[in-house]
Amino acid sequence: MRIALPLAGTRGDVQPAVALGVELKGRGHDVVIGAPPNLVEFATRAGLKTKACGPDVQKLYESDEGQRALASGSTFKLMPMVAKQMAEYADRFDDEMIDVCSGADLIVSTTMTEDRGQSIAEAMSIPLISLHTFPCRKNSKYPFPNGLPAQWSPPGPVNSATWVVAENVRRVVFMKYLNKLRAKLDLPSTRQSVAAALHRDGVPEVQIYDPVLLPGLADEWAGQRPFTGFLELTRATREAVGELADAHDDVLSWITAGPPPIYFGFGSMPIRDAATVVAQVDDVTRRLGQRALVSAGWSDLDRANAATGDHVKIVGALAHDIVFQHCAGAVHHGGVGTLFESLRAGLPTMVCSVSFEQPMWGTQVERLGLGSHVRFTKLDAATLESGLRVLLEDSTIEHARDMGAQLAKSAQACATVADIVEAHAAK
Repeated sequence: MRIALPLAGTRGDVQPAVALGVELKGRGHDVVIGAPPNLVEFATRAGLKTKACGPDVQKLYESDEGQRALASGSTFKLMPMVAKQMAEYADRFDDEMIDVCSGADLIVSTTMTEDRGQSIAEAMSIPLISLHTFPCRKNSKYPFPNGLPAQWSPPGPVNSATWVVAENVRRVVFMKYLNKLRAKLDLPSTRQSVAAALHRDGVPEVQIYDPVLLPGLADEWAGQRPFTGFLELTRATREAVGELADAHDDVLSWITAGPPPIYFGFGSMPIRDAATVVAQVDDVTRRLGQRALVSAGWSDLDRANAATGDHVKIVGALAHDIVFQHCAGAVHHGGVGTLFESLRAGLPTMVCSVSFEQPMWGTQVERLGLGSHVRFTKLDAATLESGLRVLLEDSTIEHARDMGAQLAKSAQACATVADIVEAHAAK
């Protein structure tokens, strides 16, 4: 069976689908990935046939405009910027997705490509599946991510209302571009939201995160949207893309020479003054009697000349599956991939959220007693120390350890999703 996976976004958006692609290829399927130009090499090195598809969102985030929008911590400042890039790239994106999906027997989309994927699947009369890395459909348990202040606990009808608003905004903003694609495909124009279209077509919406992180949601959806857990790369695939185990010998040697450190890594967050952040980490961990492992792959920090005490080690990007099992806690931006890795390792976690669904995950970390949450715009020495003290509490450590045991069940998530793909194709 030929399976197309048209993708868009950053590595965090693309990696889970690549993990699924590797599983499907291992089952003998002909898999083709559509990846943003900056991630074509990543997917290719994972062993998958890959074509360029969609704009380079990471390049947008790294621009001055993107960094200012990220630094504001507001999704509503980011969305117009992303929408503008998508609008400028729309015609080319349409053509690239059609090319990736041409000749496919089934399409696997993600939240960022499911609207185009639905129209292409309709035109080609083939099945479609969509992968969601966070709840992005109407429910009464949780509001639309970043739609309300994270600390609020609104009643069910208010939560549901935020989704109605969000789905209609998405429909109105992208309807013009979607109908241009439908015209290319000789399909009639539509005014339906993507959520309504997928529901009409019976498209499985697979939730590739664990329901224990969002209590009550799986019960409300009652099997309508299956939960599988996070899709992770195998160690062999990680090695293939460059996350070599033996490249961590120096780091592991430093870790084992003393008490387990707290990991600090902020992904693509906008740290314009990385030296100041590192100085705060150095000062706060020293006062708390902790060691700190700082992954500075997210900045242009001069690691060789950074002034820190012996209790701090600054390194580049790390393979979380290798390092986290040797740490005492983790501090990061709350992207679902990194969050899954830290919680699965049983680490008390501090989320320093920026935007999109990150504040939602940070709020859940706090509510479930797994750690602490602070908006990155509010991060300073005082909030960092307060958050780290929560991580060091016995109750937090115990809750995080219990969560790690539950998330270990996600090890079969790729196989579970692949089963869903094969079963849906057979209908």
